[in-house]
Amino acid sequence: MACSRILEAEALWMMARDGVLQYHDILRASGQSEDETMKIIGARSRDNGRTPMQWTAGESAGFTTGTPWLGVNHNHAAINVEAEREDDDSILAFYRRLIALRKEHRIIAEGSIRFLERENDDVIAYERALGSERLLVLCNFRASDIAMPELHAAGEKLIGNYPGMAARLRPYEVVALRWVE
Repeated sequence: MACSRILEAEALWMMARDGVLQYHDILRASGQSEDETMKIIGARSRDNGRTPMQWTAGESAGFTTGTPWLGVNHNHAAINVEAEREDDDSILAFYRRLIALRKEHRIIAEGSIRFLERENDDVIAYERALGSERLLVLCNFRASDIAMPELHAAGEKLIGNYPGMAARLRPYEVVALRWVE
């Protein structure tokens, strides 16, 4: 919650297609050897990490009326901006809430930061402070529940990806708590 940023349409959980295979085919057809092709792809291609923006469930995902250089991911019928805008529980909606919180609470952008639980590989935890205001962010990077670090004070839950609060951090849970001392 320090610096909001969105890269490669991650706000939609878009996944890259196997674009590297398209580039591979083009290079091989131009006469490059397999070794040369793989060296070029490794040094120059980003196609394996890209896909046309999935705006709609329609043809070419609403990206173009022409033929896109890279193929459209097959999941565009379900994962696209149009669908995310209609879903209050979508990744896009979560990012919008994060951005709104950053604008509303100066502590998110301006507070000092202190990382906690550094020895705990299951959690990223940090506290921000600005005057008497505190913000605690806990992130579980495991697919299972983990013990809640004994860090959290009674505070207002600003945001989280699960409803309510639990005694343990749930799989991939993130929660931000705010209070004033």
